[in-house]
Amino acid sequence: MIPKAGLGTDAAIAPPISACAVAVTTIQYTPFVNLIQTLGYGNLKHMIPVLFSIGSLSVSSYGVFLALGICFGIFLVWRLCRAWDLDEEKILDLTVLTFIGGLVGARAYFVILNLQYFISPLNLILINKVPGLNFWGGILGGWLTLYFAARRFKMDFWQLADIALVGMIGGLILSDVGCFFGGCNIGIPSSAFFGVTMVGSLGKRWPIQLIESLLLSISLVKIWSEATHFHQRGKIASLGFIYIGIIKLMLDPLKQDHSGRIFSLSFVLLGLTIYYKVTKQNPIKHLKIFGNFLVKFIVDSEVRKRVVQIVYKSWYNQKTIIGWKLRNLKKLLRRFNVKFS
Repeated sequence: MIPKAGLGTDAAIAPPISACAVAVTTIQYTPFVNLIQTLGYGNLKHMIPVLFSIGSLSVSSYGVFLALGICFGIFLVWRLCRAWDLDEEKILDLTVLTFIGGLVGARAYFVILNLQYFISPLNLILINKVPGLNFWGGILGGWLTLYFAARRFKMDFWQLADIALVGMIGGLILSDVGCFFGGCNIGIPSSAFFGVTMVGSLGKRWPIQLIESLLLSISLVKIWSEATHFHQRGKIASLGFIYIGIIKLMLDPLKQDHSGRIFSLSFVLLGLTIYYKVTKQNPIKHLKIFGNFLVKFIVDSEVRKRVVQIVYKSWYNQKTIIGWKLRNLKKLLRRFNVKFS
């Protein structure tokens, strides 16, 4: 049996064809129509691992969203290059090299974890026969490639790391959506109304992939604001590592696979180390401030009241901003004769 693959730990470019698609001689649009109905009516009864098929060739939803994630990540990298007045061509070349290095690392780490399925050397290359990538292997391979490429081209590694981290978060946002439709990196069973049925699993599950995508989107907005203003080189990379690590640690109890917990904690520690190194701040001082605040929050009701007011005010402001953006979007769509029921 081929190992189940998922982006969280073991990710598949496409689920096994025999489990997800029916071989036909004409184009099958049924899953794609199901996706459109889901977006229109909000009633998702099952996952959509394959969008459509042309004969024996199947186009997986995970593969489509992975490709969209790569394009979105490259777009963010390009925007930062223009904002920072960098050599766009050279940076995009490094982006491609980093992506290839990440792909090789992701495949290699997956193979190491599942050696029993790779008796034939061809299975190492034929990803459609034995699909599988590993998220943490991809991270390691990509960052090692970026480090050696920066030394080879004599460029500032921390500046490149800042750019790469923004693009990586952008890619993860859409790849998580693809993982949701593909049924990988599944959550624990849930009886809540938002529970969904995942491919290859019994019962409804937490839509952990969509939750992670949402939290990563929020972190991208925060990091983008930092990246487009003056900052110490390496600060954006450190914040990105911290955000990704914290998000994955927060969601780990809701995941069925907990093998990435150590890597998530390592991300947080690495991000904190880089942050205090590049900003030259004192972590002990910050710990004391946080400790004092925590004690006051526990024993002083006025402090708790102020914290709640601040959180509520921030939530209200964000809700108002989103509301105005949606109204403006609705006005724009009406100019193109898009009608709303």
